[in-house]
Amino acid sequence: MKTRAFAITAALLAAVLVTSGTPAFAGSVHLTGSLSADSLQATGPHQSIGSFTGASQPPFAGVGWEVIIGKVGFGGEYDVNFTRMAPGSWWLDWYAQPLFLSWHPFRNGSVLDPFAQAGLGSAGRVFIDQWTGDAASNLLISIFPFVAAGLSLDLSGFLLSGKVSYVPFTTPPPATVFSSYPLGNIQATLSAGIAIDW
Repeated sequence: MKTRAFAITAALLAAVLVTSGTPAFAGSVHLTGSLSADSLQATGPHQSIGSFTGASQPPFAGVGWEVIIGKVGFGGEYDVNFTRMAPGSWWLDWYAQPLFLSWHPFRNGSVLDPFAQAGLGSAGRVFIDQWTGDAASNLLISIFPFVAAGLSLDLSGFLLSGKVSYVPFTTPPPATVFSSYPLGNIQATLSAGIAIDW
């Protein structure tokens, strides 16, 4: 089931590239700062958006980039947060969409820029202070496919964006003893940055 989902995601990404008909001369580079909230096993967007103010799981903050040529883009986002549970007890959580392909139906430079994305992601937690036991008990890692949809506002090169990502399942990396990170099915991301058009 999981292998089939990965194969379907890869096929969708390839179909976007083949059918895009993108011209080689029109494009844009987006550089953004991002703030993401994980629903942590929640099943609806209302609970996910509420995670931005939740005390139990602070939002992830980080950076993102995207290169758009015609209507097709590729890029990545990388977010982290540090949590102190007690004196001498810290951990680092991360949530990343390190590789995605995107589709933008409107022409480059439009004020309204709706988009769809699909790709592979990773999330995890590592204890960075006092380790206990073996490495497997101090490191949680999940990998996952995802699809996302959102909307950007391009205000003369200044970008404001929001998107919702859906993760159908997570799994630890194959052939490892690490536990899976408890990532929810839905994540919400807000971002701001710049667009450099050519």
